[in-house]
Amino acid sequence: MAGFLILACCASLAHAQAVVPPDAGSLQRQIEAASQPPAVPATAPQIATPMPEAQKGAQVSVQGFSITGNSLIASDELLALLQDRIGQTLTLAELEHAAQRIAEHYRQRGWFVRAYLPAQDITDGHIRIHIVEGRFDGVRLQTPVSTLRANADFVQRIVGNDLISGEPLAAARLERGLLLANDLPGIRATGILEAGEQPGTTALALSVADTPFVTGDLGLNNHGIKATGRAQLSGGLALNNLGGNGDRLSLRGLLARDIASAALNYSLPLGSNGWRLGLNASHLDYKLGKQYKPLNADGKANSYGATLSWAVLRSSRKNLTLSGRIERRDYQDDMLNAPLRRQRIDAFSLGLEGDLIDRFGGGAYNSGSLQLTHGRLDLRGLAGDIALDQAGPRAQGGYSKLTLRLARNQTLDQHWSLQINLAGQYADRNLASSEKFSLGGPYGIRAYPVNEAMGDHGLLATLELRRLIAQGLTASAFIDSGRIQLHHRTWPGWQGGGSTPNHYSLTGAGFGLTWSAPGNWYLSAAIAKPLGSNPGRDLNDANNDGSHHRSTRGWLTLHKFF
Repeated sequence: MAGFLILACCASLAHAQAVVPPDAGSLQRQIEAASQPPAVPATAPQIATPMPEAQKGAQVSVQGFSITGNSLIASDELLALLQDRIGQTLTLAELEHAAQRIAEHYRQRGWFVRAYLPAQDITDGHIRIHIVEGRFDGVRLQTPVSTLRANADFVQRIVGNDLISGEPLAAARLERGLLLANDLPGIRATGILEAGEQPGTTALALSVADTPFVTGDLGLNNHGIKATGRAQLSGGLALNNLGGNGDRLSLRGLLARDIASAALNYSLPLGSNGWRLGLNASHLDYKLGKQYKPLNADGKANSYGATLSWAVLRSSRKNLTLSGRIERRDYQDDMLNAPLRRQRIDAFSLGLEGDLIDRFGGGAYNSGSLQLTHGRLDLRGLAGDIALDQAGPRAQGGYSKLTLRLARNQTLDQHWSLQINLAGQYADRNLASSEKFSLGGPYGIRAYPVNEAMGDHGLLATLELRRLIAQGLTASAFIDSGRIQLHHRTWPGWQGGGSTPNHYSLTGAGFGLTWSAPGNWYLSAAIAKPLGSNPGRDLNDANNDGSHHRSTRGWLTLHKFF
């Protein structure tokens, strides 16, 4: 009897408001985004090469150049770089700078070399430049091992993993090794190229240092939903490099008026070539208040997963990571002191994530991800939930979905930039709430509340013009727009007596301000207003949180890193 009363209650609510109460699945999806700290750009380590000291004194009238010692790049290609210097009168310092043109050209082609002026008679104006195409002579550890928490030998293996003694020193391989070493939590690695033990060879002097063992953050925002509390306190604590090989144990949590969540993560490197394994578990408890309080609705969510990733490409200008993930998620929803849902999702995902810096226009930073997920929804034998599913969405069983995210931050000049974001999802059947795509919220169309326009298929685009006002302070004007398909397949009576279309679009625009303040503080604020109406509004012209569908909305975030 209780199950039928609950179903009748839900049907009545859907008829009156054209919305469904939040559940454990949709809340977990929202919490995962809201609990993460704002992204802080990382600075890539620099590979230092010794520069010759400038010499002053005599001048020479240059009649021509010759190149010796080169085998990786043809002489004609190198001489073409110096054509403008022929016929000029140059100092020794200027001749050495000409030699550095050659060295820089090698670096752009992916090789580290030394280019210099050997002892010679230059009275006739013919200048010889000698190239030492550095053959690699190993990684030399400069830091006393006893002073480190980090396993310096392990870091040394990572840096030298792709470098072969006796072979030409490839810049891309050296850069990959240093970057992978610096990706390890709690570890910093720097390298300086120096002369090797054998003539014509180059070695890498590697210095390893510990970075803070404990890091964390604490933040306050209004990114929650009305039913569980808009104001949210979130934070995280990480223990870096516990075992010396770049592992990390971290705990993240979020607390609002009627919801609490915690997530525990542990990750460690596998081998020395960019593989990493991550394990995680999370728990969420909620209770619905405000307009849903009479329902006495509450529930919980538990998830467990493992992720294996590999850095396919790692460089300062382009990166690509391949990952695979398996997870199990259990959801429990109760209403009127009786079970409403008991759902389990087992899923496997394959993903690609990358970024690229290009020089188009004033230069741009691009990033993107593509993820294919295949999973199975099990309604766990709860008769009422199974009956409702069979009569409606028929979501139980196997499903697949594809998600895509692209972003480009285009530099326009010293102060202006343009941010373009695109996100989308496509599924092969009706999905559970935890798997759906939504348009509204601070990470979507900012003129609408969290989880507004939640569906199986969706497309979301953002165009944001930014102006750097002062150091760390940026103002912006933006427009967000998206289109949603609520259900892959509709069924008789799916609208609950309302008239909500299955496909519709939302658009909003507004202004924002972000401030990366001294002392590792971060503040962001945005205000947005809908452009046009919300076709998914209820019979009272309200969004899913009860606000008027044309109302202005504001978002605030304050975060402290330590």
